[in-house]
Amino acid sequence: MPSSTASSEDCTPEVSTAWMNWKDVFLQCVQPMLAVVLLLRFSSIVDEAGFPTTLMMVFFTFLITFVTGWSSCTVVSRKSSEVGFVKTMLAYSNTEFALSFSIVYLICLLTATSTFLTSAAEAVLHIFSTFSLELLDGATHDLLLSLITLGLCLVRNRNARYVRTFIFALTCIAIALHLSSVMFRYGEYKMHRVSDRNSMIPSPPSDEINTVFSQLFPAGMCGLTILNIGSKLQNSAPRGAFVAITVSAGFYGAATILDYMEFFARTSHSNSTQTTEYNEFLSYIYTTVPMAIVVTLACVLSAVTTLKYCSVILQSLSRSNQCRCFLWLAKGYSKRDIPIRCLFILSTIQILISAIGSYDILCIPFTVFYLFAYALFNFYVFLVKLSDPEIPSPPTLVSLSIAAVCFLASIYTNRHLALFIALIFGISYCSLLYILRRESNDDGEECAKSMYPTVLEQMHELQQEPDSRRHYHPQILLLSGSPAARPGLVDFAHSITRGKSLLICGYIIPQDPCSRSYLLQLKIDKQINDWLRAREVNAFGAAICCKKQATGANILLQTAGLGRLRPNILMVGFKTGWEKQSKETISEYFQMLSNAFDKQVGLIVFRNEITGFDVTSSIRKNGAPINDDEDLA
Repeated sequence: MPSSTASSEDCTPEVSTAWMNWKDVFLQCVQPMLAVVLLLRFSSIVDEAGFPTTLMMVFFTFLITFVTGWSSCTVVSRKSSEVGFVKTMLAYSNTEFALSFSIVYLICLLTATSTFLTSAAEAVLHIFSTFSLELLDGATHDLLLSLITLGLCLVRNRNARYVRTFIFALTCIAIALHLSSVMFRYGEYKMHRVSDRNSMIPSPPSDEINTVFSQLFPAGMCGLTILNIGSKLQNSAPRGAFVAITVSAGFYGAATILDYMEFFARTSHSNSTQTTEYNEFLSYIYTTVPMAIVVTLACVLSAVTTLKYCSVILQSLSRSNQCRCFLWLAKGYSKRDIPIRCLFILSTIQILISAIGSYDILCIPFTVFYLFAYALFNFYVFLVKLSDPEIPSPPTLVSLSIAAVCFLASIYTNRHLALFIALIFGISYCSLLYILRRESNDDGEECAKSMYPTVLEQMHELQQEPDSRRHYHPQILLLSGSPAARPGLVDFAHSITRGKSLLICGYIIPQDPCSRSYLLQLKIDKQINDWLRAREVNAFGAAICCKKQATGANILLQTAGLGRLRPNILMVGFKTGWEKQSKETISEYFQMLSNAFDKQVGLIVFRNEITGFDVTSSIRKNGAPINDDEDLA
């Protein structure tokens, strides 16, 4: 399925990723996958669902994440020159799908931000409840954390990489303590559910399988993350994403086994003495409070990342021609083009979403929205794979199966939310399709779409293709003169390229450049291309004006072609009757051959016994010109 060009008046904000390597991509992907679920809820999930069910859910979650991440890596690798989620999707897919899918993913990220901040608020409540402290308003911490997150999004931190690495190190230490406490039974490095009395909606029953699955699925949210990152990352983004998925799957698999096995099981002993209660209180301070601090830091960091992604996507959507009604959101501030208006609006919406309920409530729309987004993305990759089987994306049956499973899982988790997000996608897709069709009809007639933008985009992609994917292609500059005068030479060169690689028929007009010779050059260019098209020869004509043949050949070697499509072979005919030629003519012919070696390109000299390839004299002698080619001859 051919990709569409981005139809936007302004480019998306520049996201500097020149400093990023696969380790930075790994940190951005793995941070929200580990801290939120593994430290906040995973022990309760294993206790409520049991070992076999939890293991199946972990396998299912990371299988979906792996396949979706594979497809995302394909998009980033093919469109590595694009910046940001919207431009990457516009380059990969048609405009209506790209923009409507970006709206769906924007909702997913906004819900994820609210879920992270609610998780951080729950961790803060753990700390307050440990010391028997109570806030005046049990929901105030949500607002405070939201304001802190907004402030961090507006502030430029030059040490963001080190902060992210430090928090990830704390997360790894907390996970190690959690798993070792399960293994050796020396403490409870885990957190329990807190009261949700200030929530608009009470928590759902924890024994239902769809509720338990929705609490686990946020661990697999990084399937589409690299589409936000990928600006000329090429192999860095796929490597970091796959390492993040593998590490997370390993942690969750190990935690599932350790939480279930009887000789690793946690045991709690109750003692009514005051000394024992005091020791338990100290143990709780030394175990749960540090865990809550780590979860708070990790959740706030994840919320900052997702909120930034949200604001950039909203700003990019506002700058597209199809969303002109939101143009007032497109304005950026400072040299970094910070979308401050988008940040304030999204933060307000996020605060309202956080007020709905606890993590157990918000993880349900989180799961449904992400499953629906994964289903849409994998289904579109399936359609693209059908149209172009050479794309290194997952096999068609795998993409189609994952898309179907994600769609059914979203309906099973909550059919009302699945219908809600499906309606949003359907309405936005139909509206954009209507707008695009109305724009394409200037006078009520369908305008033929030019291939120029697509071909130009593919030329840029070819230029930036990594060395690992480059293969040798014979790209020939044939000094044919008039191709109608030497059809045998042209046909032989075309039998080498066969339309699969570049063939340029060079014609050096023996005249000095002037206004008259330029007109002659344009005329000859047109005649050459018409002749090549009539003979069904997949080649390009290149005519230049130069008095000396050797100088003209050197100019063609240096200037013919574009980007990666440049000649690497010079092909000429053998100089028939060279012994009868003057020294100047032979010296000029020899100079053309030596220029090829100086330019470090291949050289082909083709000889046709005694007669040569020039059939001009035969055409003139027999008086039988071929169409309009007599002028060329």
